[in-house]
Amino acid sequence: MEEGKAVGSAGDAGSEEFFIGTTVPAAAAADADTETKPLRHRLVSYGGLTESEYHLATQDGISSSYDMQTLVTWRVFTMWNGTIVTNRTLWLETLMNAVLYWIVFGALYLVRWKDFSEFVGKEASIRAFIAMFSTLIGLLLSFYTALNLGRWWQMRCSVQHIQEGCKKLTMMLSQGVTDDEALLDIIHRYARASLFLVFASSQVEPGQTPLTLALEAGLLTDEEVNKLVACHEHKAFVHAETLWVWLANVVTRLNEQGLVKGPPHYCALMAAVEEGRSGVADIQSYLETPIPLGYVHLLCLMVKLHNVILTILMAMTSVMLAGGDKGFQPVGVFRTAFRAFFMPFLYNAILNLNAEVVNPFGSDAADFDFQNYDMNMRMNTNSFKRAAFNLPTSLARNDFKAFKTGGAA
Repeated sequence: MEEGKAVGSAGDAGSEEFFIGTTVPAAAAADADTETKPLRHRLVSYGGLTESEYHLATQDGISSSYDMQTLVTWRVFTMWNGTIVTNRTLWLETLMNAVLYWIVFGALYLVRWKDFSEFVGKEASIRAFIAMFSTLIGLLLSFYTALNLGRWWQMRCSVQHIQEGCKKLTMMLSQGVTDDEALLDIIHRYARASLFLVFASSQVEPGQTPLTLALEAGLLTDEEVNKLVACHEHKAFVHAETLWVWLANVVTRLNEQGLVKGPPHYCALMAAVEEGRSGVADIQSYLETPIPLGYVHLLCLMVKLHNVILTILMAMTSVMLAGGDKGFQPVGVFRTAFRAFFMPFLYNAILNLNAEVVNPFGSDAADFDFQNYDMNMRMNTNSFKRAAFNLPTSLARNDFKAFKTGGAA
């Protein structure tokens, strides 16, 4: 194997764990815990996952797929990993609502006076007041969620543009321009490094930089890191785009050497480079331009205000239904208590889901998985390079007939 070359194929993935510059047997990789953690836990580990790592990733709730057939059945109650119910902030908010509910309920239950029911009023009037609040917040939350999911999907499409730019450029160069192994390896390594820098910018820890992580991962060399810093000292997204500019420079020099077959071919190659570069730029624009603060602040403020008012009113209604002329009404108390907990839980869950999809390049369970995209680019480009030397017999011949016009068949 050549130094600094990423290798590996679909057939090899079952027997070895592949890293830049070396191969590590799967058994040894499984034992080396610090070297084989998934990307979400250790950015410098990338490439194919061993079977033990795949099961660990699934247990940690970071699997990028799920079984819809399970979700539509009663087994949905057994699914926890990777869902909103594992969100710590959600349960802390729910606990605070519960404390408020029981304080109000306990205090009013102890000091309940004779005309307490008249003081609270009719339950229907309380429900109508809360419904006015809930309807408005529901509309605002729906609009906010639709906006965030739309932005989330556009960022996923931008990741696909980076992948497709890498694959298109490799395909067109390897099948019509050059079979230079070193150049073709650099193309997919730079494309993967650019995507790595995007993920690293969202997951980097204090004292680290995305470039140093890319260097440790073997996606960039010391010289390449120094050259990127010379182009621009900071900003991971600038470095990620600069890698594509380097590839554009390579395409231009291939054209100057006469290896590119005319201006249309050159333009197609540059279009593939631009697709990858624009993918990085689009991701940056979404991450650096969030939904206006005024709208998000107003929405969150209304949700919290709704939750507090709902909890207090439902606690007062529960006290009213827990005594009086009709005595304790268990169904009524359960109904009001359930609403006091369910509606705030639902609205808080939606807010937390939105918070998770705002930046899908982090380490949350619902975020994008760099491993999948990295392996896709690596395996596809390796396959494309070998395709010209593994053509089926029907395509390997050189006696294709020319296209005829103006005559009968």
